[in-house]
Amino acid sequence: MTNINDDILKLPKIMNGTLDGDWNSIYSRNTEDLNRIASHIDFRNKEIYSVLSSSDILFYLYLNGAKKVDTFDINSLTYRYYFLRKWLLESNFLDAENLGIKEIDSIIKSHRNANDINERESCLLWQYYLDLKQKEKFYEESSFRFYNDALFENCYMKFDFPYSEEEIKKLVDKLNSNKLDFEVIDILSDSYNNSQKYDIVYLSNILDLKTANYVENAMNNMNKLLKDNGIVVCTNMVNHPYFDLFSEQTNIFSKYFEYEILDIELRGIAKNRVKYYKYTKKANP
Repeated sequence: MTNINDDILKLPKIMNGTLDGDWNSIYSRNTEDLNRIASHIDFRNKEIYSVLSSSDILFYLYLNGAKKVDTFDINSLTYRYYFLRKWLLESNFLDAENLGIKEIDSIIKSHRNANDINERESCLLWQYYLDLKQKEKFYEESSFRFYNDALFENCYMKFDFPYSEEEIKKLVDKLNSNKLDFEVIDILSDSYNNSQKYDIVYLSNILDLKTANYVENAMNNMNKLLKDNGIVVCTNMVNHPYFDLFSEQTNIFSKYFEYEILDIELRGIAKNRVKYYKYTKKANP
């Protein structure tokens, strides 16, 4: 889990650009074509370990029949954003993009007495964020934008799911009956340790442009996390498989995994060709 005091202290520093380090911003929405991925990967009844990011991947996995989804991210604020996304879904909104400050404020306050302490603490964080927004030098309610460019990545392109009211209700019920298991970790660390075993690990584009030592750490961590024949689902947004760096990645993974490129190619957030691929763990490497 995350420390609410640390998370709250981060907000003003992120918004005024004084917080050091990478990975402080949040993707407001998904940037991958999850509908196309589901046509190649069967998520039904699978135990999955996924990057949390904007929470859309988690939502989509549950909508496509995942048995259990545990999550991780290097950015602790994605955990706080998960609760906000869940509250918005409960009010039949996919995100906060087109909502005014009064609407969002009402949604947040309606959950401040929630049974879950992490949910209550997340209310405090998002209320503080709204307070900071209103104190901005050029704030005007008529031009209010929730997705501050400092805290949120500007998703120039996003893929929506075919959410119906029935599916949203089904998803909210699933989220409320499955307490989110989340940890703040660097999946590329050589000191990462997790005794759980999963059918699928969803990495998204975490391996983009990583050097050999990080890739090898990731490969070793994936090998420990996955059951035999388990798979790693990846996207490649800022590079291409025919580049030397990608060839090095697939060569490193070949120690324990079989590589397969998925027959999907679309433009994504980086405005480059997006490649979707998977690694399948060998039963007896």
